[in-house]
Amino acid sequence: MVALGMMKNKSTIARLLAEEDIHVVNKKMDTAYFNIKKRELGLPIWKDEISKVEEELMVCHEIGHALWTSMDMIEKAEARGLNASFVNILEDARIEKFVKRKYPGSVNLFKKGYAALAARDFFGIAETGVNSCNLIDRINLFFKGQDGVEFSDEEKVFVDRADKLETEDEVLDLAEELYKYMEDNPETDKHDNGESGGESMGSPDGSGEEGDNAKDSEVDDNTDNSIRSDNDSDGDSSGSGIEEKEDDGDDDGATAGGSAGDSDDAGDDTESSADTSKGSEVGGNATSSAPAGVPEAKTDKALSDALKSLVDGNANEKVYGRIPKVDSSEFIVDYKTVVTELGANYSSDDKWVENSLGELKEFKNDSKKTVNYMVKEFEMKKSADQYARAATSKTGTLDMGALHTYKFNDDLFKKVTTLPGATNHGMVMVLDWSGSMVDNLKGTIEQLLQLVMFCRRTKIPFEVFAFTSCYKSLSGYYSRGTYVDVNFGEIAISDNMSLLNFFSSKMSAAEEEKMMHYLWMIGKRYGQRTYEDWSVTGFPVNPPSEYSLGGTPLNDAIVVLMDFLPKYKKAAGVQKINTIFLTDGASNGLPGIKDNNVHGDFYQGFTRENLLIDPVTNKRYEFGGYGQDVTDTLLKALKGRVPGMNVVGFFLAGSGRKGTVARNTWRYILSGGTITVDAAMAEMRKNKVVVLESKGYDQYYILPGGAALAVENDGLDDKLVGASKGKLKTAFAKSNKGRIQSRVLLNKFVGMVA
Repeated sequence: MVALGMMKNKSTIARLLAEEDIHVVNKKMDTAYFNIKKRELGLPIWKDEISKVEEELMVCHEIGHALWTSMDMIEKAEARGLNASFVNILEDARIEKFVKRKYPGSVNLFKKGYAALAARDFFGIAETGVNSCNLIDRINLFFKGQDGVEFSDEEKVFVDRADKLETEDEVLDLAEELYKYMEDNPETDKHDNGESGGESMGSPDGSGEEGDNAKDSEVDDNTDNSIRSDNDSDGDSSGSGIEEKEDDGDDDGATAGGSAGDSDDAGDDTESSADTSKGSEVGGNATSSAPAGVPEAKTDKALSDALKSLVDGNANEKVYGRIPKVDSSEFIVDYKTVVTELGANYSSDDKWVENSLGELKEFKNDSKKTVNYMVKEFEMKKSADQYARAATSKTGTLDMGALHTYKFNDDLFKKVTTLPGATNHGMVMVLDWSGSMVDNLKGTIEQLLQLVMFCRRTKIPFEVFAFTSCYKSLSGYYSRGTYVDVNFGEIAISDNMSLLNFFSSKMSAAEEEKMMHYLWMIGKRYGQRTYEDWSVTGFPVNPPSEYSLGGTPLNDAIVVLMDFLPKYKKAAGVQKINTIFLTDGASNGLPGIKDNNVHGDFYQGFTRENLLIDPVTNKRYEFGGYGQDVTDTLLKALKGRVPGMNVVGFFLAGSGRKGTVARNTWRYILSGGTITVDAAMAEMRKNKVVVLESKGYDQYYILPGGAALAVENDGLDDKLVGASKGKLKTAFAKSNKGRIQSRVLLNKFVGMVA
């Protein structure tokens, strides 16, 4: 199979030549094609024996159709009942002339490419010779660079007209007239070499005798511009070689072997036809044989059949999916809306609401000490890093204080130390708001609140989102289980995914205080596992149904963030973004790639081999079609959208109230990794966190869940009253270490941004 790097290179070349971001795919099919409607260039998966020049020839040829063949031409050819091969041959001559005119370097490529195909006898003329072919075949061979092709004076009229073709209508008219001429003069189908008295013409590349064709192939910017203007005026200046209909079971109108052309609904292209006079599809060559006595382009069919032999029939089929363009604002519920909706749910005179507010104030007061400590840690680490990157240089001015050391010191000049400016960081945290987070939510919210307090103190711009599948579904805005309308070939995402904007550095202090209280109550309600005297504490209040815990649309959220994060980076004025994902499980699966069939829209699922294409960055990512591999690939694409972004993952592996990570869970997490289960468990017991390598995250932390996430708020033991200074120092250090370790998110974040 041709190397993937070679395929990537062809994709880049194709998009550059076409001057648009066309969709380039490599599929198991007979020959290359260009689909006008879908803007898709299809290249077969070739065997190793195809040469570089042959494949580049096909790319340039199809790009010619992308630039200069329109859908109108296909429809007109069908309406007039023209022979597909005749139209295809003449259109090939026209668009290849335009390619050579626009890209002079392609002249030699066409010449060498067709020479390579001829050397393999891909035109099927080795036994009979060039001049034993009929008129349309000789015209085909002539414009594909064959030397010594002979034409009678009467035939040269058609050749000259073919060489001067400029418009699609001229192609159609000549195809009709040429077919009629050959019908009326069947002897031209059996042209006898050496007996016709014909004259040999040079190749259209100018390699043979000079003629009108050589002159017309010269680069003419003025002519080229008029061509592009004429053909691009209606916004549909693309296509491919005209092809006869063939019933091959492919209904999308894009198969090179001969399916129907595109229409507004690809699912309508289901009819097949054996009528050789009716051409419709764009791409490839005609493959049918004409009845006896009917003009037939045998070289066109021979080339098509020969190219099939180069296709790797044993290659694995790839699924191509493009990242869709979405408007992130349609998925984000802004913090003002969240504050208002949650506030309407909680009555200020409710006893449970009042008591929880007191608990929150106590938590914040206790947390100030640790936050202050981490702020100092942050400032010291930042200063140390800045000093490490400091540059010292000589000024050229004598240091008079060191002049007396001249006998043993050569360095007598003053120095200046330049401190580089610190990088301006921003933080975006994305929180899992799924049902499985119920045991982890209280501890996670405690960690989150301290992270928000830290960002406020250090003036780091930040946003906190929770991804959920409940907000739109349960509020009745959207139906559950439907998908965002995307274009053909794009991956689909759920339309009931929402990003709840819980916190933002743009919030007022009052809004932030309210949000902290609401989330504290939600975490407390979901963390309620023991009976309390509700007559004293107040009966727990459930959150609004829209804010219930639902599914895990992580993949969908990543796609939406691809639109949000570049905008946020610019709006916030930060140099670097740290994006943190916190989840306790794998993402819900994506439906796949949007496609069309006779039954309407459907989604093609991922297979073992897939290629994700980002139309914004033009980067391509190979991936398997299952589980974490999909998420990792989307994360790679996300980082591609925001260069230099640090993407961190926190995985809450523990389940239940204790939050311990079971051995079987470790086996699942570490599958295919380099660390053993026993080593991971020992590391977890020691540091309360295990750092793993990840294909998608820059850092990937495995944390215990449940009670292990709770922030430690205990002070020093009363038994230490009156103890010695040494014992007090040791106890204080131990207590503070416990506090620091319990604030995993804060501690790791400080290290990242310092």
